[in-house]
Amino acid sequence: MQTRRVFLKTLLGLGAIILPWSLLPTRFGESMKEWLGHPPVELLLPPPIKTTNPINVQSLNRTAIDDILTLTAPEMQGRKAGSVGEAKAAEYLASQLSMLGLKPMGDTGTEFTHAFTFPPVIEGRVNGRLTFRPGENTDLRTPSVNLLGGLMGEKLQEIILLSAHYDHLGIFEGKVYPGANDNASGVGCVLDVMRRILREGKSPKRTIVIAFWSAEEMGFVGSEAFVRSSPFPLQQIKAVLNADTVGNGMIGNFALWADGENTALKAISQAAAECGASALLVSKAGHNSDSVSFAAANIPAITFMSHDWLTKNHTPDDTIALIKPEQITLAAEILYRAVHTLAF
Repeated sequence: MQTRRVFLKTLLGLGAIILPWSLLPTRFGESMKEWLGHPPVELLLPPPIKTTNPINVQSLNRTAIDDILTLTAPEMQGRKAGSVGEAKAAEYLASQLSMLGLKPMGDTGTEFTHAFTFPPVIEGRVNGRLTFRPGENTDLRTPSVNLLGGLMGEKLQEIILLSAHYDHLGIFEGKVYPGANDNASGVGCVLDVMRRILREGKSPKRTIVIAFWSAEEMGFVGSEAFVRSSPFPLQQIKAVLNADTVGNGMIGNFALWADGENTALKAISQAAAECGASALLVSKAGHNSDSVSFAAANIPAITFMSHDWLTKNHTPDDTIALIKPEQITLAAEILYRAVHTLAF
């Protein structure tokens, strides 16, 4: 009974994002909340999402550090996919996409969410790092969501995808794994790039879609689900720039994962050189990120990260103290220049 109640509470948390509450009578929504019980944190039902929204100046002036602080706050509970903390993070990101006036690019074209499910996982440490491996029971699946918003370009059928995963590891053995570098840092940089483009008021030639994946820590499940059931044709995507753990290490020392030379790799490498930074293609050494889902579909993709990304990775010490603001600023600048090259 306790397990069932916890699952229902989690489902409610995700329902605050997934269910189209704007289409349901308020009284019915409140009745559903009472029937399912109250989750550990207060959930706010998002307002009805319109296809076009006015830009909120307050959101436009937020910074990547603001986003990192929000995503690593105690109420986010480490943002484990399928948890109430992840639902709170998704709610925050959906609100940012809406306040930036981006076009919803999710399942129906009127919302930012792209829903999927993932099977059970088993938590454990490998070389001191908390990791997930597939569980035995594949019948019960947990709901989760990706989030997608677009800045429409002159060429609507050509898309540059700028992405980062927003989930992390949650709570394990009583300790919160905040995931400041992995990967609140990437999320903050992606939002920073879009805010800068909007402040400049330029219209891109190609459409720019920013995507926040979930369940990356379960094995890139969110991005793989997107590739399997994208709300728009995959052939429209001309390049994927994926930011993951970009906020630590020596200032200006970055690394890239890609399956050989492609347009995304060239754009990032050129941007890094213009900024006097290093962004070299390195061996994955058994690791990977969401760019792998697109590479498997023959879409040019790279993952952009700090060269020292493994430092304190998947530990409770991945906190805001690990983040170097100068590195975040430089990472956002490199991503901005790469997007500008590809989309403008």
